[in-house]
Amino acid sequence: MSLNYRNKFLFFILLLASFIKIDAQFSMFPITMEIEEDHNISKSRLINIVIALQNNGSDTFTGKLHTILPQGYKVISGTDILVNLQKGEKKYIPLRLIAETNAKAGSSEIKIQLLNDLGAILSEKTTKHIIQVDNNLTMTSLSPIIFTTADNEPVSVKIRITNTGNIAQNISLVCKFPDPDKGSVFLEQEAEIAVKQDSVFTFTYQPSKSLSGTANYIVNISGFRNPEKEIFNTTSITVQNISSKQRYQEPQYSNINDLSKNEITTSFRRVGQNLNMYQIYGNGGFNLPSGYLSLRANASIFNNQELPIITNTNISLFQGSNEYRVGSINKMFETTLSGRGAEYIRHFGTDKKIEIAFVDQNFNLIEKNAFLNNGYGFFAKGSVNTNNDDKNASAVYIYRYDPFEKAKHHILGSEGNYAFNKQWKFNGKINAGLSSYDVQDVLKPSLALETNYKGSIDEYDINGNYFYSSDYFPGNRRGSTQIQQNISKNFGDYNIFTSFSYSNFTPKFYFFTQNQISDNTRFDLGLKFPGIRKLNFGLIYQYQKESSNSFNNFFGNWMSEETRQITAHRLIESLTWSDNKARQSAVISLENGFVQYPLRDTPQFQLRLNANYNFRKLNFNAIYQKGSYYLSEYAFTYRINKDEDYNKLALSLFYNEKFLQQKLNISTGVSYADDLIYGKAPSAFINAKYNAKKFGAFFNSSWYNYSVGSLTNNILTLEVGITINLKKAVLDPGKKGKIQIFTFYDENNNNIYDPGEKAANDYIVNINNVVLKTDALGTALYKDVPFGNFELKQLIQQGWYYDEQKLDLDKYNYPLQIPLHQNGTMTGKLFLDYNASTSLEFDIKTSSIYFNILKNNQLIERFSADDEGKFTSFLPTGEYTVIIDEASLPTNVYCEQKVREVNITAGEITKVPDFILKVKEKRVNKKTFSN
Repeated sequence: MSLNYRNKFLFFILLLASFIKIDAQFSMFPITMEIEEDHNISKSRLINIVIALQNNGSDTFTGKLHTILPQGYKVISGTDILVNLQKGEKKYIPLRLIAETNAKAGSSEIKIQLLNDLGAILSEKTTKHIIQVDNNLTMTSLSPIIFTTADNEPVSVKIRITNTGNIAQNISLVCKFPDPDKGSVFLEQEAEIAVKQDSVFTFTYQPSKSLSGTANYIVNISGFRNPEKEIFNTTSITVQNISSKQRYQEPQYSNINDLSKNEITTSFRRVGQNLNMYQIYGNGGFNLPSGYLSLRANASIFNNQELPIITNTNISLFQGSNEYRVGSINKMFETTLSGRGAEYIRHFGTDKKIEIAFVDQNFNLIEKNAFLNNGYGFFAKGSVNTNNDDKNASAVYIYRYDPFEKAKHHILGSEGNYAFNKQWKFNGKINAGLSSYDVQDVLKPSLALETNYKGSIDEYDINGNYFYSSDYFPGNRRGSTQIQQNISKNFGDYNIFTSFSYSNFTPKFYFFTQNQISDNTRFDLGLKFPGIRKLNFGLIYQYQKESSNSFNNFFGNWMSEETRQITAHRLIESLTWSDNKARQSAVISLENGFVQYPLRDTPQFQLRLNANYNFRKLNFNAIYQKGSYYLSEYAFTYRINKDEDYNKLALSLFYNEKFLQQKLNISTGVSYADDLIYGKAPSAFINAKYNAKKFGAFFNSSWYNYSVGSLTNNILTLEVGITINLKKAVLDPGKKGKIQIFTFYDENNNNIYDPGEKAANDYIVNINNVVLKTDALGTALYKDVPFGNFELKQLIQQGWYYDEQKLDLDKYNYPLQIPLHQNGTMTGKLFLDYNASTSLEFDIKTSSIYFNILKNNQLIERFSADDEGKFTSFLPTGEYTVIIDEASLPTNVYCEQKVREVNITAGEITKVPDFILKVKEKRVNKKTFSN
């Protein structure tokens, strides 16, 4: 037998002997092992496990329990525990484990082995411990308030993100700057935050001149978890302008929503080959010591006219509760008053007002016609609850002289809105008229009524509009009856709806004797089917009836008052497809049915196809129509060729795009139309508009060609213009003054500026949260401040302070002397007291621990300790309470004495007793076992 085979044989004999020995030992010591564990171990990092051992053999057993743990776990009493079991003895051995902060979230397997004295495994059991996922993140701004000057210095925002959870997290931070010149500017950063780690993010932005000059503005920061973009926290930082000269800004406009946009636009337009137009228009406003002026202008002149046209031009003075306006006045009541005139508005509080105006109905302010030649009018209107859309009312009286009817019209009207609840809302109008006619010597009463409502009954959504005016009512809708009613309801994924509309138009005039009659009826009943993938289908039945005597001249009888009518029954099928991800959609609708024309014996077939397709910024539309859908189409077609049906084809393609960081917008498109009435008409256009900070420019061009029979025409239109953006202004209708600030060091504390006392330069003053920084002479200027009450708020600074006070600004120049008194200094520190062997694990950063200072139970200041646990604060003379913020303490760290009382003396340093921090200790569980 070779040496190699002999070694293999000996190894096999030894291995077999060891197995026999182990088996014999286990047979000699039949040990059973079971694990008994707490039911709530998944809710705590402290794990209590009890091992039950039973010696069923006839001899004493010696061995040990060996624990195999995943990363982040440890056994408090050691991984190996000696075991000694007498014959027949049963023991309960406790194991105390702890899941450390770096233990991974989720389920982890803990393996326990029973070994004999030779290290052989006799038994093995496993159990699982579950650590719930904790994805908590905290967000802290390192500087809640940032002070800047108005010289366009960059703004740096610093945010600390701390991962206090137990899993690493990928996050995105978005910082928003509200820049008026660029819109909202968004800056974004992304990072991976490890467990129990933190990171500081810095966003640096160069604000525009407009933003730098703002008294204060808010920077918003939002944190998102990736990739779901789930928001986990938000915070905001105030940026304060501390320049020595500032203007007042309304708090509601702190987000840079200027009340007045001052701009001037000039343009040149050429239509065809011989018509040129020059135009200038603009608007703006500026503050006055009492109120403000608002200006609006629009003037144009054509090359073939001598007199410019000036419309929509007026000057308005806003002064307290009063508004005065002279120039173009446009008021839309049941009868329109529009032209040159004057208007006065008086506000009573915030929800009541009256309006009075006189209007000469000449649209051109410099019209050479005699004054009042085209008619004139007067109105007075009162309104209550003007700021409440649900409940408000108004009443108006209107007088208008119409030289064409030679009539004087008086109208007395009222309107009200009332919301019964969120579902039911009602609007009602009533207008009573009385007209006197010079020629006919007639006094004619008239009436107009209107109501709108919307609501729901048993999930049926209903809304309607009803209007009636008598034949001689002197309004925009004379002799009209209009009814519109809509009802809809959802049945699961189906939607059924119906609508009915009826209108009758029969106005009457004394100077025009021929009667006008127009009557329209329409009924729709539709069903929208549930969407299938990206498709939606709808089906509508439509009934339409139209009658009128307005087109009799097209039928060869001008003087006839006979009404002609068309009646149609149609089905409308629509199919909609959309893909939001690909940003495209398509809509196809087919209208088909039969129509009875006035001079046809039998119903005729008609059809209209509408197709629209959108792909991102491209839009295509097509319409094909066979047959007349309206009486006007039939009348025009009948006059041209009474034996031919009306046909129409219209195609259009449009495109819109923005370039140069959204500053340049270009829209362009081409169209083609072909029908019996207008012939063949291709057209195209291109519009370009550029918007910059100081100016804007635009270019518009269109081309239109049409040919009907032998008649052909080409029209080319070109327009260019430029807009100049002037300085924006926040306008205030009240009286305004300026606060002239002077700060000085009051050495003798007599609150008077004495010879020899020095001016306080570079000192920060806070008036109603507007912060100013004094110049080299100790002065600062706060301009355009509305009359009223203001507060001089304390902004504690090293060495000196001033007393808070209330200011009553009641004059245009308000001198304000601010004496500065010397502060006291408060110092203190944190002291950490703990036992390293028995304390729970903790991670402490003293710069993240905050303190609150209270005076008379009011929060005065909030600050944090430095990296060495020390803190310093400068406070005016007085008694204060210093409280450690428990919410800022790390996990397992606490402070028994959280409050300290201190007395601050001017010019002295007051030391606060140490704040002693302690660490929670490990809990020791004791359990008594017995057989």
